[in-house]
Amino acid sequence: MILKNSFVMVDMNVPTMAFDLMARDIQEVIKNEGATEGLGDQTELLYKIADIVGERVVKDYEQKSLQNYVSLGTIPQLQKPLVFSQVNLKWSQKLKAFYSEGALGVSNIGNKDINGAFEGFMEIRKNEDGAPVFHAFIKVSPESWYYFGFEDNRLMIQSSLQPFNDIIAKKTNASKAKVGELVFIPGSDDETLAFINRFRQNYYGIETPYDLGGASAAQKKEKKKEADDDGF
Repeated sequence: MILKNSFVMVDMNVPTMAFDLMARDIQEVIKNEGATEGLGDQTELLYKIADIVGERVVKDYEQKSLQNYVSLGTIPQLQKPLVFSQVNLKWSQKLKAFYSEGALGVSNIGNKDINGAFEGFMEIRKNEDGAPVFHAFIKVSPESWYYFGFEDNRLMIQSSLQPFNDIIAKKTNASKAKVGELVFIPGSDDETLAFINRFRQNYYGIETPYDLGGASAAQKKEKKKEADDDGF
């Protein structure tokens, strides 16, 4: 098994307004409930982005970061719809797939700063034809989660945020996409859970059905800490 601290950028031809809404929602949750930082070790981060943006940009970013916090979303090359700054990926020889272990660190959404680590699941593999397959689920809080499932050139998107789902349903290009073009379509809670339950069973050996509205691992840990502090 290979454990990698990876930097993952996801570029998709989906209306910007959907990601703007997603960013605002996540920023609001972080503001109200807090979140662990998602960038990870600064030195490791610089090494990871150097391959993408080049040494000069990295040095400039590092110098600015020494004075104040600087979002990765300020770097044009990193202004993608979804930027995961820290994902621990393990390799499953049996399933020929990379899968995440632990929290998913989200750096930015477009040029909007996030810098949070959240409960989630990511799978990267190839199908029988050798085409890429990508799934990512992010749970910011019990009331705020997002799922992206890409396979056979179709991107299924679902969220707990109804206005976000409405944009995807209204703007879907399923009826007008050309051959070979990415098609994005609305998903459902059932399809989201189907991925999560398969993922947990295949990679973690967990058969208990996942609860979309349940407390995240970080929140459970915080509640336990509060209980311990109170002497319960």
